[in-house]
Amino acid sequence: MKNKLTRKLILYFSLTLFLFSLVICVAFSTLFSRQTVTIHTEEMTRRATVIAEALNDYFTEEETTDNSSSMHGMMGSRTSMKMGMGYSSFLKFMDQFGIDDIWIVDENADTITVGHGMHSKEYEELPDNAQDVIKKVYNGKTTTSNAFSNFIGEPTVTVGAPIKNSSGDVLAVVLLHSAISSVHKEENQGFLLLFISIIIAWIIGLLLSILLSKKFIAPINKMSHFTEELVIENYDDTLNVDTNDEIGQLGEKLTILKNRLAIAKSQRENREQAQKNFLSTISHELRTPVTVIRGSLESLNDGVIDQPEKIEQYYQQLLAESIVLERLINDLLELSRLENPEFSITMEPVSINDILSDSLRSLRLKSSEKDQELLLEDLVGRPIIVNGDYGRIRQLFVILIENALKFSPNQAIISIQSKVETNNMVISIHNPDSYISPKEQKEIFQRFRQARSNDQIDGTGLGLAIAKEIAERHLFALDVSSDKKSGTTFYVKIPIN
Repeated sequence: MKNKLTRKLILYFSLTLFLFSLVICVAFSTLFSRQTVTIHTEEMTRRATVIAEALNDYFTEEETTDNSSSMHGMMGSRTSMKMGMGYSSFLKFMDQFGIDDIWIVDENADTITVGHGMHSKEYEELPDNAQDVIKKVYNGKTTTSNAFSNFIGEPTVTVGAPIKNSSGDVLAVVLLHSAISSVHKEENQGFLLLFISIIIAWIIGLLLSILLSKKFIAPINKMSHFTEELVIENYDDTLNVDTNDEIGQLGEKLTILKNRLAIAKSQRENREQAQKNFLSTISHELRTPVTVIRGSLESLNDGVIDQPEKIEQYYQQLLAESIVLERLINDLLELSRLENPEFSITMEPVSINDILSDSLRSLRLKSSEKDQELLLEDLVGRPIIVNGDYGRIRQLFVILIENALKFSPNQAIISIQSKVETNNMVISIHNPDSYISPKEQKEIFQRFRQARSNDQIDGTGLGLAIAKEIAERHLFALDVSSDKKSGTTFYVKIPIN
């Protein structure tokens, strides 16, 4: 997974960089070509203007008499150009640069001078369309044209600039020719520089993509290893992903998942162990009365016991063991029903005060067997109404009070108190003559768990487990506290509106 994802990231980054470079190349080639031609034309215009201004000092006008007009009986005159000293030297100096061809022509398109900067070809006359350029220049405008391309023999840009005298009159025209090939050379150099830059940028980008992809993949590899450990139910590893992004959030969620899986595993193991213990305990609890019943029946059936009083004792023992067996089976069925989420209980408005009073009345006779007293203290004056199952809540209080009577000595006083706290009614059943160790307090609500006592206590060990299930079904909180000085107290916290 690591290599595949790394290769994909590098490939995607490279393709993105390639497409970006392609767009840059197309845009650059279009804009650069146009800009190069524009800059080159502007440079030629500036150069032609500078040459024309430099030649202003070499041109002068003079008037000469035209004798050919005498036959008409009149004398005529015409204006001609006269080149000053140093004109030829200036043109030779310009030719030595070999950059552009410089032509100087007059108004009639007659060639005054042809300077060959780039071409050695001799031109005796100008092309036919040269007159249009010359006319525009004689109007005082610097003109650009490509009309000389066919005449020179290759694509050419021509700039015409006027040569003026001190009065501002145009004396001649400077035609500056530059081959387009020189522009292409500049473009090629620019393209070569762009290509080299893109290659360097692509290499740098590739290296960065490798480094970034490894950095990006690192936390994913950690999470992959972490999940592999989760698959084999190893919850000891920790996941450290120090990123403030979605990957960091995913790492936090994986840590939460690990903690929940660890709790679920612990609960499952505890449940499995509890099931094993339950099967072992229930087997033992069932085996004892069944063994006694079978032994007694075999003795009676074989005629080993023939005395009437002995037979009566055996019958009494059989009845007692069958009662224990029936109670055990009923408690198991009751607990199984309560633990089943599909088992529904009736929820209706009931009075907690009435349920407490009813529970105490049902246990008065049992408390009198050991000369014990049930004392109801501080009962809340106003009726407390909650939604619940009357019979199940009564069963809860009966189990708790009966449990207190069972583990109390003769003439003991069991006090029941109730008070209202913030949104809760708290009912406490206090037994001052019993003690439950802290370890036993943690296990007291489990199946077949009984507090240790010096006396032999009858019971299945399922009563408090049933009470716990009833409390949880009604969203009550059932807890216990005990110390050697004050005794043991069971608390039932009932949410009220």
